[in-house]
Amino acid sequence: MDTEVIAENISRCASDNIPSISSYMSATNIYGISLVSIGSVAVLTVIITFLDTLKYIMRNSSSRVKADSAFVIGVYPVIAVATFFVILVPRAHLLAEALTQGMFMAGMYQLWCLFVGYCGGEAELVQKLKPGTLTLKVGPCCCWPCCICLPNLNVDKKTLHYLRLVVLQLPIVQGFVYIILLVMWAERESLYQVNYMYLQPIIILSILLGIWGMLMTINFLKSVLEDEFLLSQKFLVLQTVLIFAKLQGLITRILVWTNVLPCKPPITPAVYGNLIHNTLMLGEMVLLGFIARNLYKRELPVNNLKLKQITTVSTMTNLDNTESNRPKDRVLLPTKGHINKAADISV
Repeated sequence: MDTEVIAENISRCASDNIPSISSYMSATNIYGISLVSIGSVAVLTVIITFLDTLKYIMRNSSSRVKADSAFVIGVYPVIAVATFFVILVPRAHLLAEALTQGMFMAGMYQLWCLFVGYCGGEAELVQKLKPGTLTLKVGPCCCWPCCICLPNLNVDKKTLHYLRLVVLQLPIVQGFVYIILLVMWAERESLYQVNYMYLQPIIILSILLGIWGMLMTINFLKSVLEDEFLLSQKFLVLQTVLIFAKLQGLITRILVWTNVLPCKPPITPAVYGNLIHNTLMLGEMVLLGFIARNLYKRELPVNNLKLKQITTVSTMTNLDNTESNRPKDRVLLPTKGHINKAADISV
């Protein structure tokens, strides 16, 4: 009897069996309750940070960039909520991974649209950059010595359309790949596990092309936009989401494959790995949410209003000194710019 129990436990630990939520909660006991409580606080923190930043954007940003800015900062609370649900329900790991990947990729494309919106749109950007050029020799795809022969392209509407497509393929390709993985997982979990690694080259190639397109965009926009727009910082804080998700996911998978993590049925090494990965992701979303708040709650030249000084001149030439020295009413007239001033108008 003992031999049969031991053999059964070894079999359950050797597989990637993931327990139901009832078995999972009963096995984690007080530790699971503590983790859920801390996770709830972390999710609320991310959501409050997002709402505070969103409120500032809606009040102070130009209408051209409001939607794109809101979508980009919305990446962090969506991923935080998805990650928290995986901590609660271990079997939802693949769904959360697909949502995290899709939200990040869509956010990257919206960030590209946001950068173009800072310039006033594609037509305005082309006009400002004439006769500018787009260099292809940037990382991560074209930074090798063999890429030195690549030509520079003139910045026109056609070039921008191709650049948009390079970034737009991110959510499209990643979406199709994860739909395929989810269909495999729904049909048979082992089918998904066998084919997961075969689809990774497509995912990696798509990510490299998207990042390449973003870096090219940032490279030539630096000559048009001022430093206050923080293009590189905004791209980096969003890209860090992908780095954390992919790198930590790979590390935890390696720990599972090498049998480093313990097995206490029904908590298998796969569950331990997912729990470590998602707990770290939740804490990182809190940190990145705060960083994004500091980046997007800044006064930008395109979003500011200044009140210029306007003086009305009387058409009568025989005004005496007394009338000309009378008190002046102050009227505020808004136009675009940085500084707010009062306009003096004589009455």
